[in-house]
Amino acid sequence: MESADELAAITAILAEGDERGAFANVCARLAWPLGIELGRSPGSELGPWIAMLGTLALARGAPKLHELTEAVVRDPDSPDRLYDLGFALIDAGVPRVAATVLWRCLSLVGDSEEVMCELISALETATAYEDAFRLLDEREPLRAGSFLCSYLYAFDAAMTGRLEIVRATAATLVPTSPTHEVMRGTIERIVERADRVVGACALDRADLRGWHYVLTGGLLLHRSPYGFPAPMTGRYAWLQDSYAMIATGLERLRPFIAGLPCIYAPEGRDHEIVACAAAFKFGLPVAPWPAIGVPAPGLIVAHRLEAIPEDALVALAHRKVDQLFYAHASPWTYDSRIAPDLTMCLYQSLNAPWDGAQTYSADVGKAISRPVDDRPVEAIAAEIVASPLLADAELEAEDPGGWDALVARAWPLTPGPRTRLWAGGPVPSNRF
Repeated sequence: MESADELAAITAILAEGDERGAFANVCARLAWPLGIELGRSPGSELGPWIAMLGTLALARGAPKLHELTEAVVRDPDSPDRLYDLGFALIDAGVPRVAATVLWRCLSLVGDSEEVMCELISALETATAYEDAFRLLDEREPLRAGSFLCSYLYAFDAAMTGRLEIVRATAATLVPTSPTHEVMRGTIERIVERADRVVGACALDRADLRGWHYVLTGGLLLHRSPYGFPAPMTGRYAWLQDSYAMIATGLERLRPFIAGLPCIYAPEGRDHEIVACAAAFKFGLPVAPWPAIGVPAPGLIVAHRLEAIPEDALVALAHRKVDQLFYAHASPWTYDSRIAPDLTMCLYQSLNAPWDGAQTYSADVGKAISRPVDDRPVEAIAAEIVASPLLADAELEAEDPGGWDALVARAWPLTPGPRTRLWAGGPVPSNRF
C-alpha cells in the first residue's frame, strides 16, 4: 500500500472516533525498524506522517508534541527540529518512532556524537540493543573520539551478550569528568560480576538468572515456567500475583537474611502487606522506611519495585553492609532507578492478589468480579504466611543446581552503588 493510501485509511479510522487505533497505525508505520525506510526518504515523504502524528498528539492531549511536529512539517530537513522531536518522542513513550526521526536527523548531519547518542538512547529504551550495538560497531572513528559513544558501545555489547567486547572496551575508557567515572564504574562492575561467575553460569541466551546478576548485581529467585524456554525464557508477561507466589518468595529469602534485626517497609499499602508478612514469617519487628537510624542493618521489603516512592529509592542508591533490599516483583520492559538485591520475579504487567479483578469462574462458566480486599494489612499478611507455597508445576523452570552454583559465586553481594535494573538484556522474551 502506498503512503497516501495508508494515510487515507488512518484518516478514516480517526474519523470514526478511534484515536487509539489511528495512533497505533501511525506508530506502527513510523516505528523502527520499519520506519528506517521513511527515515532515509526525503523530508517531503516523511512530512505527511509527522503531520498525522501531530494531529493525533493534539487529539490525545499533547499540545507541546503537536508543536514540535508542526515545526518539522514546516522544515522537514532541519536537523534541529528533527532532534527536538526525537527527544520529545522518547519522553512521550514511543522510542521506536523517536528512533526513526533521529535516524533521519543523523542522515542529514553525518556521524554527530549528540545525534548518535540520542538515537542510541531511543533504541535502548525500545530494548533494540542489537541495533544500537550494530550502529556503534560500524562507527569506530566516532567511538575513538567520544567517551560517551565508547561507553554506549560497551553497554550495548553487554546487553547483547558480547562480554569480550565489553572487556576490551572497558580497558579503553578514560574518564575526564565525574560523570564519566560513574559510567566507567558501571562497565567495570559488569565485567567484575561476569568474571566472578565464570564457570558457574552459562551466560547464554537462556541464562536469565546469570545475566540478571551480571547486569544488575542482584539475584532473581524464580523463573517463570510459562513460555519456557521460549518465548519468555523465565520472565512473566501478564502475572496474576498470588499469596503462594509471595509466600514462596519470602521462603527463599531465608538463607540470605540471617542476623538481620528488622524489616523495613516503604510507604504504601502493597509494600506494608508484604513487609508485614515477612515480619510474621521471620519473627522480626517492622520499621517504616526511610526512618530515623537509617542506614541501619535490616531487610527492606517491597511488593512492586516501581511503586516505591522516589525518596526511598534515593536512600537505597548504595548497598550497605547488613542491609538488603528485596522487591517481590520487578518490571523488565523498562528501566528502573535501582535493582533490588533480591527479587522473586520479573514481569511486564501485574495484578496484586488483594486488588480487584475480573476472573473466570469454572463454577458459573463466565467472568466474575473479584472485589478489592480492604482487610487490615495484618490480616492479609497472616493469610500470606499461612498460604501453601507454589505448586510443582510453577517450579518447573527453577534449575536448582544452576541456582546453587550462581549463589555460591555471587553471594554475598559487593557493597557499593546499586546499578539500575535495565530493561531486557541478552536473554530474549516477548513483549505484549
